[in-house]
Amino acid sequence: VGQDAASERHHCRNTNVVHLNFGQMSFLKLFFTPLIIIPLTANGQAKIKAKDSVNIKYQIEGFYSWYIDMTKTNKLYDFSPSFVEQSGGMTTLDFKKYRDGLRKYKFTEEFIERKIKDYRECADNLKSIPFDKFSHYTDLDDFENLMCDFGNRYEWTGGQESKDKADLSSLKIVDKKTIVGKIDFTSYSRPDGGALVTFKKVGKNWKIDNVKLE
Repeated sequence: VGQDAASERHHCRNTNVVHLNFGQMSFLKLFFTPLIIIPLTANGQAKIKAKDSVNIKYQIEGFYSWYIDMTKTNKLYDFSPSFVEQSGGMTTLDFKKYRDGLRKYKFTEEFIERKIKDYRECADNLKSIPFDKFSHYTDLDDFENLMCDFGNRYEWTGGQESKDKADLSSLKIVDKKTIVGKIDFTSYSRPDGGALVTFKKVGKNWKIDNVKLE
């Protein structure tokens, strides 16, 4: 109860480009008439298979649909790093749910570890705070002083207001193992920012290796 309560209290909350218009195609058309999707090309050679374009779309939009739903239902504690008691009674961060969520949507292990390093200062500060004391923190100032106010903004969409939707609008070839996708966020039926997502080819799969909010 202590860790979820503490978590909940402070949550607010190269050159070739093809623009995608998946919204005008039905789910069945995407899978059973893949040639409708124009393959990306460079120097006259196809670089992305139609099947890969579809998989990338459902991968990243699936992640954002899942994430946005949690922001709207105040369930980010099911994904965000959790405040927990470590041996000795002090406080630390548990990243199990965070790792599991990112792995589910095929983020690279290297990117996951880079993201976890962003929490290092918070984790270091927590080492000196007894958990029974920390579990009673309610003021944002308490979390800010510890550099643990990551729940005060939405990590994957930015800001303190939830988005309504995220759509993959274009893909750009960087090289044969790297693609950058453009994500457009929508709030109240209006454009509301976006993100550039880097996909890396790992074996036979495309995995998310970076997300940069615009």
